[in-house]
Amino acid sequence: MSREAKEEEDEALSTPSDSPPSFFENVQCAICGDKATGKHYGALSCDGCKGFFRRTIRKSHTYVCRFGESCQVDKEKRNACRKCRFDVCLRKGMKRNAVQTERDRIRPLNALIAGLGNEDPLLDSLIRAEAATRELRMTVITKTAEARKQATTNDVTDSMNQQLQLMVGWAKILDGFKRLNGLAQAALLSHFSAQHLVMCAAFRSVHLTDAVWLTNETCLHKDSPKIPDMNRVAARIIDQITVPMRQLHMNEIEYIALKAIAFFDPLAKGLPSDSISEVEETRQRILESFERHVRYVSPLKDTPLRFANLLLLLPPMLAISRDLVEDVQLAKIFGLASIDDLMTDLMLPNERRDASPALPDPQ
Repeated sequence: MSREAKEEEDEALSTPSDSPPSFFENVQCAICGDKATGKHYGALSCDGCKGFFRRTIRKSHTYVCRFGESCQVDKEKRNACRKCRFDVCLRKGMKRNAVQTERDRIRPLNALIAGLGNEDPLLDSLIRAEAATRELRMTVITKTAEARKQATTNDVTDSMNQQLQLMVGWAKILDGFKRLNGLAQAALLSHFSAQHLVMCAAFRSVHLTDAVWLTNETCLHKDSPKIPDMNRVAARIIDQITVPMRQLHMNEIEYIALKAIAFFDPLAKGLPSDSISEVEETRQRILESFERHVRYVSPLKDTPLRFANLLLLLPPMLAISRDLVEDVQLAKIFGLASIDDLMTDLMLPNERRDASPALPDPQ
C-alpha cells in the first residue's frame, strides 16, 4: 500500500462521519467517484479526498505532473498524480480558506486540551468531544459568506442544518450517548436539537452586541426587517442568554459542560423508561464535575452564586428553543423556508413520514 493510500485509510478510520450516512448513500465523490461522506471544504467528496486536500493545504505542498496535467483521477488511480488530483479538488469547489478557517476555529481549545488530565476525567472527555466536533465544523459547512453579512432566510436555515449535523456528530462521540439504545438516542437528539441551536448561537455571539453570529459567518440582527419572526428569537437569545454569558465571563469548559447537562435530560419526550435512570445518572455525574470546576478550579471560583447563575441559563434557553420550533413549524407549513429532512426529523418529529427517524447509526 502506498504512503498516500495508507494516510487516506488512517484518515477514514480516525475521522467520524460528518453527516448522517443515509444522506450520502448514493452520492459519489466529485473528485474521484468513490462514495461521498459529506460536503467537505465546499465539495461533495469522500474522506480520502477530504484528507488529501487538507494535508495539501496545511503542509503547503506543491505538486508537479509528469504527464501534461491530463491524468485520470478516479477511485483506482487517484494516488497516481497528486497535481492532477489537487487541481480537480479546486475545480470541483474545494476552498483553500476553508481549511485555514477550520484550523482557526479549533485553536481556542488547544490550551484546554493541553491541560487534560489535570482536572476531571469526565470534563476531559467532554473537551475532547468538543474539539473533535470543531475539527468537523468546516467539513459540513455548505455555504459561507463574508463575515457579519446580514443573514437571509436561506442563510438561517442553512446554518441551522449545519449546526444540527454537528450536534449529531458531537453526540456520537459521547460515551454516555453511545451506551444508549437507538430509541433513547433519537429522543435525546430530538429533545435537545433546538436548545443546541440556541445555546451554540448564544455562545458564538458573546463578542457581538446586537446580532447572532451564525455558523456560516452571517449575522442575524435583532432588528432585521427581512426575517421578522427569526429576529425576535435572535433578540431573545441575545438579551436572555448571550448578555448573561458575557456578564458571567462564561468560559469554554463551562459552556461545554452546560451543553452536556442540557443534552442528557431524563425528561426528554419519548425517552424509553428503561433508559431514564441511565440518562439521569450521566447528567448527575456531569453536574458534579461541573460544580467542582466552578467552585474550586475556575479562575472565577470566588464569584458569589456563580454555579447557580450558570445553571439559570438553562430555563430561558429551553423557552426560546420552544419558540424556535414553532417558527420552524410555521415556516414549513407556509413554505417560507426550505426545511430539510434532518431538521424535520430532529425538530418536528411528529411530522416524520415514517415511524423511525433518519438518524445515524451510533456505531
